[in-house]
Amino acid sequence: MQVKEQVFGHLPDGQEVTAYTLVNDNQTAVTALTYGATWQSFRVIKAGQSHELLVNFDQLSDYVGQPFHVGHTIGPVGGRLSQVAYQFDGEAFKLTPNDGPNILHSGINGFDRVNWQASVTQDAHQVAVHFTHTFVTEFPGELRAEVTYTLDEADRVTITFSGQSTATTLFNPMTHVYFNFDGRQQDASQHELQIAAREHVAVDDAKIPTGTLVDNTGTKFDLETLKPISDARFDDAWRLADDRQGPAVILRSPKTGVALAIDSDRNGVVVFTTNPAMDSDQMTAVAIEMQTLPDAVNHPDFGDIVLPANVKKTYQVTYDLI
Repeated sequence: MQVKEQVFGHLPDGQEVTAYTLVNDNQTAVTALTYGATWQSFRVIKAGQSHELLVNFDQLSDYVGQPFHVGHTIGPVGGRLSQVAYQFDGEAFKLTPNDGPNILHSGINGFDRVNWQASVTQDAHQVAVHFTHTFVTEFPGELRAEVTYTLDEADRVTITFSGQSTATTLFNPMTHVYFNFDGRQQDASQHELQIAAREHVAVDDAKIPTGTLVDNTGTKFDLETLKPISDARFDDAWRLADDRQGPAVILRSPKTGVALAIDSDRNGVVVFTTNPAMDSDQMTAVAIEMQTLPDAVNHPDFGDIVLPANVKKTYQVTYDLI
């Protein structure tokens, strides 16, 4: 196990952004950046060939201000919020909308907008980089957040999110990571996708959840077995089955044979298919966002994203090569 550390670039205000690359004995490598606690690279060896699994950029400038949030840690709240005004424990607060009248990925308060502090730990079996930052934003209180990327000798990547605030607030973080197992800017439409879910979230024309869960049977959302994405396009959330026996999500490329099993302790997954380069209509990226269902604070059946004052909450997502 080893850690490589190098300068990735400098922000407009002169802050240095560092890339930390975690490498195990199989030469599996995971790179994360201090800027946005961003997952920048996930490189694996299969059948003697090296494969980059993430859609990524080589230059820091491409990660700053880009609308697709490629690789960024999103928080304190991932996804859309249908309301901008809230009140907890008698304290009212209002968020600045950034998606029409709504909030997307926490708006101007996002985890992706800052350069985090970093530290490294390792032992004989795993290596990790820990990112920490204390946020004082439109959300109540001071939120101390931590995001940890861990790589072990079994090629498992674990991302751990923790948050503790001095006031009751909202906390639903996630990683906005995009995959393409065939290479950057390659057609990803033949990637196969499986989601352990029987229902998806109904949304309005602005992609705001209505509060209704819809049965997947007979629709493009029915992905309980591996199916090619093909010409389906998604920007949607699935309610993961509580009784699932395997991973929440499997993504596989028939071309390279690379397959990834993804699981978490959350109740939802958002899949977004797109082309971050915006240079053609070809779908080149599959974002898989493990989180509590979007807009949960406004829909009681969607899960609990309220973080009580002085209480620490921790969530995990795992990525396993299969």
